[in-house]
Amino acid sequence: MSKKKNNSELQLITKIVQEESTDCFINYNTEFELHGCDRDVQTVYLKEHRDSANPVEFHMLKILEKRIQEINPRYRIGIIFEEKVEDPEDFD
Repeated sequence: MSKKKNNSELQLITKIVQEESTDCFINYNTEFELHGCDRDVQTVYLKEHRDSANPVEFHMLKILEKRIQEINPRYRIGIIFEEKVEDPEDFD
């Protein structure tokens, strides 16, 4: 695959993730962004924002996965979570 095709594919994936991220924020009050795309394991990784009101779940990403698979039917979605540490002062 040529480098130019790789760049245009990544730009298209980035655009799709941004659009679907907005829809998920509106519909599920959850926030995420593109973390990266690994062509070796054919996975698009999303990273949940630390301040997301709700966790990102796979059922929320069905439309995103369908759109990504139009680019390459083998691509799958992976979600990267960061541990949310509660502030000790919040427990009072």
